[in-house]
Amino acid sequence: MKTPVSMHAHQLEQFARFLAEHPRFSPILVGEDAVVCGFQVGDCYLRIDEMERLTTTLAEMRLASLLTVPTLDDRRK
Repeated sequence: MKTPVSMHAHQLEQFARFLAEHPRFSPILVGEDAVVCGFQVGDCYLRIDEMERLTTTLAEMRLASLLTVPTLDDRRK
């Protein structure tokens, strides 16, 4: 296991939002201080950097889908 690294506030907020939307993902806590060392969903284990990539990719996909939604003006044409 890697040496624990501090998470930044934006990472915590991003992960908390993701976990609220996807309750099957569970943080893996280690030690008395409950250090987050990764996340688990089913039999799959994700490191923090993998989880960050996943949440970033999903956020970018949501933004892209919002940008491609036709506006009311587009529908009237």
